[in-house]
Amino acid sequence: MKISRAITSSLRALTRHKLRTFLMMLGTLIGVTALTVVMVLGRGTQDAVMQQVERMFSGSSIILTSGSGMRRGGPHGSGPTTTLLPADIEAIEEEVPAVLVADRLQGLGRSEVAFEGAAADVRVLGHSQASPEVWNRGANRGSYFSEADVATSARVAVAGTTVVRTLFGDLDPIGQQIRIGTVPFEVIGVLEPFGIDPHGLDKDNEIHVPYTTVMRRLRNVDYIAASKILVDPDADLDATAAAIEELLRARHGLAAGEPNDFRLITPTQVREMIASSNSTFGVFLPIVALIAIIAGGAVVANLMLLSVNERRFEIGLRKAVGARTRDVWWQFLLESTAVTTVGGLLAIGLAILTLGFIRIHGMADFVFPWAVTLVGLGVAVLVGLAAGVLPARRAARTDPIDALR
Repeated sequence: MKISRAITSSLRALTRHKLRTFLMMLGTLIGVTALTVVMVLGRGTQDAVMQQVERMFSGSSIILTSGSGMRRGGPHGSGPTTTLLPADIEAIEEEVPAVLVADRLQGLGRSEVAFEGAAADVRVLGHSQASPEVWNRGANRGSYFSEADVATSARVAVAGTTVVRTLFGDLDPIGQQIRIGTVPFEVIGVLEPFGIDPHGLDKDNEIHVPYTTVMRRLRNVDYIAASKILVDPDADLDATAAAIEELLRARHGLAAGEPNDFRLITPTQVREMIASSNSTFGVFLPIVALIAIIAGGAVVANLMLLSVNERRFEIGLRKAVGARTRDVWWQFLLESTAVTTVGGLLAIGLAILTLGFIRIHGMADFVFPWAVTLVGLGVAVLVGLAAGVLPARRAARTDPIDALR
């Protein structure tokens, strides 16, 4: 039998059983759509996260945090480390030559922020006046707080764009009075838009205030939570981190062998952690989609076997009038492949529409790699071939005498 005739015969058989054909196609449609969307969004998310990391760690920098949740003199996990002081950061700036400037951080966590009748659940973060330089993010309207504001623990705030939209709507926020908890603050600026950070947090739904204000007016503590330290690009980052570690251990009175009550994190470590996380999701999510495709292939195989049983008379008649075993084999294999190929093409179209909807509505930003469509179509064809082998084999082995009885 010529291949063109086999294809025509296969398509004719599929159109005679529309519901069965639709059900076989549906499994492939769902699986390939899921695979395509997951691959595109997964790659887009990875790229977005790495861009955010590059932005957060622009230049040479080191993150210093207040330890691993161990209070000096107490058991592990008994409370937050309270030994990282503003004076430690001053000493680092003065005594480590490669350090250019450092930001101080002390957070309030999520807090209710109110303006007249509106309220929002917002992350309140305490920074120093060096924050715009260190984090590469300042105010795009109004101004960031000054060194004098930090020195006097001023009640001034710089709000993210999400906060501004929620609390003020179309009203100009500059100069307005808000309340963080029960403490009044004046909004002096609006933060540059940032988006979602690598941890999935909306960085525009936060308010920056002087870290000293958080310490003295909001939390009544004398320690800070962390610092981001900007290092001379020409300096050795690892050597600088070692110098900072040595200085802090001496200042904190840590004996040899005693664990640090602080942690130093370099950009390389952050990139490695994120790359590890991305690789895990990059493997896990496509596997989930492939499971859906395999399930769809099982549906195709079962329905094709049912079709073989129902068409035994047709198969027997064809073989009785001269159809060869391989002709029957090819017809059923082509039927299953045609179903999954059409399902794959429809799935690619559905995936493009889905991704377009996601992008238009700002749910994610990504570049559509058209090679993914070839992968999706190739998977659909392979599923059809794999699902059609057993039914085609059974049909080809049908005894025409038994089938025509």
